[in-house]
Amino acid sequence: MNTQEVEKIYRLANLSLEGKDTDLLANKFNTVIDFIEDIFTVDTDEVNMTELIPNHKAIFREDEAKESITRDEALANAEDTEFGYFRLDWKL
Repeated sequence: MNTQEVEKIYRLANLSLEGKDTDLLANKFNTVIDFIEDIFTVDTDEVNMTELIPNHKAIFREDEAKESITRDEALANAEDTEFGYFRLDWKL
């Protein structure tokens, strides 16, 4: 990941890069990405599963419809809206 990709991620997340070192952030992102790639290379063929979802005795609640906020309330702090929806600039 390079600094331009870091800048794009921050813009898409509507976060400020002010006062941040984009080279340092790119290195941190790359460290995490490298770690994830290492995890995918681990051979787990001989490892027994230790946890299975069917073994859980989860107690589920019934879904209940509840009052929600209005569209205007949801969009009140949006930077940009269009036709009653959030508008994102995908060309960043």
